[in-house]
Amino acid sequence: MELNEYTVHKLTALCYRKAVATYLIQIDRSSDIPKIMSQFSDLDDFEGDRMPLAVVTNEFNLATYFFQDDYIGLKVFNYIEIESLPFYKGISQCISPLINANIGIPLIVLCRLISRYFKVMTESIEVHLFERKNLIRLEFNPSMPEQVNKHQIDGIIFSVYKIISTFSSLKPVGLTLAHRQSSQGFELYKQFLGVPAEMSKTVNSLTYRINRPDHIYYSSEHTKNTVGNTFFINPLHHMLDKNFTDTSYTQRCQHILITIMGLHEPTREQVAQVLNMSVSSLQRRLREEGTSFKALLLEVRKKLAYKYLIEQRLSATDTAFLLSYHSNSQFFGAFKSWFGMTPRAYKECYLSG
Repeated sequence: MELNEYTVHKLTALCYRKAVATYLIQIDRSSDIPKIMSQFSDLDDFEGDRMPLAVVTNEFNLATYFFQDDYIGLKVFNYIEIESLPFYKGISQCISPLINANIGIPLIVLCRLISRYFKVMTESIEVHLFERKNLIRLEFNPSMPEQVNKHQIDGIIFSVYKIISTFSSLKPVGLTLAHRQSSQGFELYKQFLGVPAEMSKTVNSLTYRINRPDHIYYSSEHTKNTVGNTFFINPLHHMLDKNFTDTSYTQRCQHILITIMGLHEPTREQVAQVLNMSVSSLQRRLREEGTSFKALLLEVRKKLAYKYLIEQRLSATDTAFLLSYHSNSQFFGAFKSWFGMTPRAYKECYLSG
């Protein structure tokens, strides 16, 4: 069977099915396990490691009908074995050098990995990261609203919370829900995620407050380099390449640069190392696609400059740091050569309109 445009990793679906069975056991309905499992698709019907999102959504709909519970997503995902997810294993491998070196894991590292590589787990939801000096917000947007139900959104928010909780002691300070039409039953979110939920017209989000003085973006250059030189994204990126083989080298380089910007030095050598290839091979691949590393780095920095200055309204100083410039003057000079104006004038131009 051919895959639809959006897909889910088979092991993600398998973990969900196991959680359904565990939940049935917990509520003394183990005799119903064969009934619901018989309605799920045979994973062998789909080639490779992935299956269509529409098939997985149908399984969620079957479970909703089977349980007749408006919050079944939260209740089932409470029994998800996070450690069995390939996505979780990839994150563990990425940050294990930090753990082995007894370096505290900055929340921004976890959230960068989650937001940039979440599609390895499922393409049902896009996770967008908004970075502030004292706050980090993750937004959860359905890729195809007509193919994603509220129970999937609940489950994914809860799964991300559980992944973060495994590696960080920080607790969320805010939870907004746009996929719920009523606040009835909201006490369950406080029970499972430890934070009250609020209704929102537009955004599903989970917010954390950074209260440590050594937060990676606002600490010393030494701390930044220590984390940057230890943390690496290779395991997750290899998973991404394996799951999405038709990705161009231009797209791969852009993805890596956006992920490591401000954490690693964004060099040819660093990107080539993540791709497990020589610098000369990388340059040749990019030439074949009509571009160069220098052009891609410039494009990514300009894109992120807009994101940080306009969308997230960060200061020019913070933006310079996040774009891996060694000094404000270096960033200001580069920025003026891009847009013909200072960062301040650029912000005034956009925000005043």
